Amino acid sequence: MKILIGKIVKPQGINGEVKLVDYTDGFSAVSDLEEVYIDDKSYKILSISSRDGALFICLRGVFDRNAAELLRGKEVFADKDKINKPDGSYFIEDLIGCKLFISSGKLIGEITDVAPAGVDVFTVRSYEGEAYFPFLKDLNAEVDVENKKITVDAKRFTEVVLYKDSK
Repeated sequence: MKILIGKIVKPQGINGEVKLVDYTDGFSAVSDLEEVYIDDKSYKILSISSRDGALFICLRGVFDRNAAELLRGKEVFADKDKINKPDGSYFIEDLIGCKLFISSGKLIGEITDVAPAGVDVFTVRSYEGEAYFPFLKDLNAEVDVENKKITVDAKRFTEVVLYKDSK
C-alpha cells in the first residue's frame, strides 16, 4: 500500500534535484526510503535530505532541471511499510474511521479528519454535532487501530473538546 509523503514544489538547482513539501512527521520518517512513486511510476532515490522543513530528492532518471520541472506539482508516494514510524505514532489514514470513546465507555462518534499541526487536531462526527479536539498527551489515549477504536480520558476530553453544531 502506498502513502502520500509530499508534493513537488519546484526543481532545485540544475542537476535534477526536486524540492518537496513534506507531509510526513519529518525527515526521519523518510530518510531510509530507496524508492518513491510519481504518477504510478517508480523512481529510485539517489539522495534525500531535509532543509528548512522541506525534502530534497534526487531521482534516477531525472538528470537535469528540465526533467525536474516536468515533475512540478506532482504528488510523491512511498510504500507505507517503508516509512519509519516511532512507537506511539500512527498514520492519519489509520485513524480516520476510528470510533472515539471516553473512558466512561460512552461512544462520542467517529474520527473524520486529522489536521496535522504542532498538536494534531481531530475532527469527530458526533451525536452532538461536529467536534474538534487537540490530541494532547494528557488525554491518555488508548489507540487500537486494528479494531478502529480510540479511548480518551473523559474528564480531560470534556475540557478540550469544541462542538461546532448542536443538534
